[in-house]
Amino acid sequence: MNYIHTYCTINLEGVSLNGETCFVPDPEHLPMHDFFAATYRALQIDYRKFYKMDALSKLGFLASEWLLKGFDREQPKEDMGIVLFNRSASLEADAAYQETIRDEENFFPSPAEFVYTLPNIVTGEIAIRNKIFGETMFYVLPAFQPETICTIVDDTLAANGMRYVLAGWTEVNGNTFDGRMLLCSTDNRPITDKRSPLPLTAGHLTELFS
Repeated sequence: MNYIHTYCTINLEGVSLNGETCFVPDPEHLPMHDFFAATYRALQIDYRKFYKMDALSKLGFLASEWLLKGFDREQPKEDMGIVLFNRSASLEADAAYQETIRDEENFFPSPAEFVYTLPNIVTGEIAIRNKIFGETMFYVLPAFQPETICTIVDDTLAANGMRYVLAGWTEVNGNTFDGRMLLCSTDNRPITDKRSPLPLTAGHLTELFS
C-alpha cells in the first residue's frame, strides 16, 4: 500500500494546501499569467527562472513549491520521482510557437517558445529546482482518471529505490487552468507535519480533488 501525504489544488478560486486556502487572488490578478505571478509572489521565493517558463511549467512549479516546503531543496533526491498528467499536452506553448512561424512574410521562429513545446518540460523544471533525480514522466490522458493515475503512481513507487512520487494533473488551455498535485510515498509515517497519510486509492483522489 502507498500513501498520500499532502495535496494541493490551484485554480481560478485560488490555492489550497491539504484543504486549507493558502492564497486567494484579487480580481486584478486575472487573467492567468497575472494569477501565476501573484501566486509566485505570495510564496516569497526568489527563482528568477520562473518568469521565463511557459504557463504549464508555471502551474506545475507553483504546485510543487507548496507541496515540497518541508524538504531541503539542495539535498539530492535519488529516491523521488515525478509523474504528471493532463489532457492538452503542451498545446498552450505549441500555439504560442505557431504564431512565430505562421506568417511567411513575418517569420521569426522563437527558441524561447520552442523549448516548451514538449509537456514533460514541466517535470524537468520541477526536478531541476528540487534536485529530484528519480524517474520523471508525463502522460496525456483524455480526462482526469483517478484509477489510471493510481496505477501509474503505484508502478513508479514499485521501481527500485523509489520512496516518493510527486504526482498530479496540470492542465492549461487558454486562460483556464487546473492544477491538482499530491506527494505520495511508500511510508505511512508523517513526512513534514503531523498529518496522518491517506491510502493512495482512486476513491481518495476523487474525494480530495472533487
